[in-house]
Amino acid sequence: MSSFEIRTFTAQDISEVMSLQRAYEQLYPHGMVVPGEVYLSAGFEEGENVLCAFDAQGCLQGYAPVFPNLTEQPGSPHTIWAEVKVAPQLDSPRELRDLLFEGVVQRAAEIARRVPGHGGRLTFQYHPSEAPSIEYVTSRGCVYKESVFRMMCDLSQEVPQVPAPQGVEVRPWHMDTEAEQQAYVLARNEAFPEEPVRLEDWQHFLGSPDWQEGTSITAFDGQEIAGSVSAYPDANLSEIVGRKAGATEYIFVRPAWRRKGIAAYLIAEALRYLKEHGRETAHLSVSAANENALELYRRLGYQVVDETRLYVLEI
Repeated sequence: MSSFEIRTFTAQDISEVMSLQRAYEQLYPHGMVVPGEVYLSAGFEEGENVLCAFDAQGCLQGYAPVFPNLTEQPGSPHTIWAEVKVAPQLDSPRELRDLLFEGVVQRAAEIARRVPGHGGRLTFQYHPSEAPSIEYVTSRGCVYKESVFRMMCDLSQEVPQVPAPQGVEVRPWHMDTEAEQQAYVLARNEAFPEEPVRLEDWQHFLGSPDWQEGTSITAFDGQEIAGSVSAYPDANLSEIVGRKAGATEYIFVRPAWRRKGIAAYLIAEALRYLKEHGRETAHLSVSAANENALELYRRLGYQVVDETRLYVLEI
């Protein structure tokens, strides 16, 4: 019988989860820190997709979130993001890691069955410095799949001049109405059907403090959304890098509008927006295997500053 009580996450657990993450960050500074409020979002089913482990004294000793990207694209597997994090001070963490890992696998399988006919990939993302976590998930059958680069653009430098694409109107777009948000989600999911975003999750992001000063630089062809990139200050990343950081993320161009120079122009305008709003650096994440995107980002002034690795278990 386990010496830990497992239950799902509630608002009362936010401070303990943040304390555990901060303790972990002291040992592994590159480890991801997630604001506790995020686990109450729709993507985590308001805490139902987060397992919390408490010891006999009622203290949190570990937790394991599960975040699904369920695809409807034929032949594509579901991607189910997960983490197993335990308190660094535990003398023998294996028992707790096993308990949480098995709970994550079970929960991920339950979620994947909601959209049948697809395989599932349980995916853990770790910085190379997080050796104990990497050793653990590989011991449980997870296999290294690919690397993800974090790239940074120094906004003290001049933003490159990029020719405006023909046939589209580019403007900042804050998406204040649900109709606008729905249109955005449909366009983005057409561009990336293998990694769909749900309206509820996007609305949660739009309600975040970072987004209050953020915008999506968007290309419109009449009423059609051709492509977009979101530009917003990133308070969490600013704390990590020690500079006023912004994000240029969620970059997409719909298939019918590709190879027209839209992406480069959108990103350059996003960089300009962040610079005008007092950001010192701009950051994005990209698959290390995406050579076309890497070439474009480097041309616009980004450079690779960090790497994380994805470890996958087929379920």
